[in-house]
Amino acid sequence: MSKKVAYTGMWLALSVVVSYLIHASGSILLGRLFLPLHLVAMLAGLISGAVMGGIVGFLAPFVGFLATGVPAFPFFLFMMIEIFFYGFLTPIFYKRFKNIYLAIAFSIIVGRLVYSVTYYVLGAIVGIKLEALSAILISFAVGAPGVAIQLVLIPIIYKSLVKLTEDAHRGGI
Repeated sequence: MSKKVAYTGMWLALSVVVSYLIHASGSILLGRLFLPLHLVAMLAGLISGAVMGGIVGFLAPFVGFLATGVPAFPFFLFMMIEIFFYGFLTPIFYKRFKNIYLAIAFSIIVGRLVYSVTYYVLGAIVGIKLEALSAILISFAVGAPGVAIQLVLIPIIYKSLVKLTEDAHRGGI
């Protein structure tokens, strides 16, 4: 149990640090390009399992908001639900399809749809007026560059981490 708590803390800290470094440039565009919280949640799921990925995905936007103010209110609320699905579904899809690219793609599709619905429903509650179709189109359009970056970076980082842990277990490090 204590190992899982430590891993959760590590992934959350990593999400805040990566997000902070990307947003430190002062450009909100870089954050939208790299989608750092999404990236870390998917890696957490792939490395530490679906439950851990889901927990990290759900908590990372809130912890980031508390620590740095990014993502801003009320957007971190929508992102908590969306990124939960990224962290939770990516390892499940990976086990199912045995293809990391399909796993990421399907997770992103589901995550973006969830974000769109959440944005529409919670947006109405907090006073953001948006048509459902507009929410979906905006969600996919704004995140498209980040999706491309994730399809490149996540497999590279994941394979490197797997190799690193395999080497460590064999005494290579």
